[in-house]
Amino acid sequence: MSRARWWRHLVPPLLSAAVLMTGSAVAVEAAYPASVDVNTSAFNPPCDGDANYIVPKMQTAAVANYNRLGHVAAGYTSTRFTRAATLARTVNDWGYYVHSHGDYYYNADGHRYTGFREDSGDCSQAVVFSKDIKAKRLGRQSNLVFISTCHSADAITTMPGAFAIAKTKSTGTSEQGPEFYVGYLGVQWDSDEWIFEQRFWNALAGGRAIGAAFDIAMLGAFTHAGFDADWWGTYQWTGVAGPWTSTCTLCV
Repeated sequence: MSRARWWRHLVPPLLSAAVLMTGSAVAVEAAYPASVDVNTSAFNPPCDGDANYIVPKMQTAAVANYNRLGHVAAGYTSTRFTRAATLARTVNDWGYYVHSHGDYYYNADGHRYTGFREDSGDCSQAVVFSKDIKAKRLGRQSNLVFISTCHSADAITTMPGAFAIAKTKSTGTSEQGPEFYVGYLGVQWDSDEWIFEQRFWNALAGGRAIGAAFDIAMLGAFTHAGFDADWWGTYQWTGVAGPWTSTCTLCV
């Protein structure tokens, strides 16, 4: 099982938590739920040898920013982040973020699918397969889906399809609706993922189109030279929760 790792010698904090949570609030005209699942147990003793202080920051930032985008977002970890709970919530979720161990796992049906580990509050963690999510969502629309795990954006990933997001990049005047999928390639480290995510959330809060926010997040140094991420969706979208209204004409 491939797993993301963290690194003790982190770069200086990019921006404070206060900056991460700034930006004008988006009026919520309808309930657009978003779940933020974070596997805390897997990255801390006794499941891992070192305490990891990055993962809770990822959860706090994700919840704050999904709410800022107009979702009704809540964070789940430990026994609140189980396979059963995630699959029950995904039926209604418009947005989704998860940080956990991820890979291309074998399913009982004999095939392999992209998936991630539940938390469940212990070290015996079941896999949530893309196949499971797809069966629950049945093609319903998604907004921003951020799979903060290893292998979630590999060329063979099956996770975007679980959220009915086409693996195409719509740029310029082209669009595929209010949807955007973000994930990591190969095995990555929590420290680099956290650097990327701070930059991404801050750029989005600053009024950048969601594709431009991704590009900004990729700029600058990372702890490890092999860091990489990818996306699919509508580059010029604002990231605001809910169904399609108009193109992102004011984004830069």
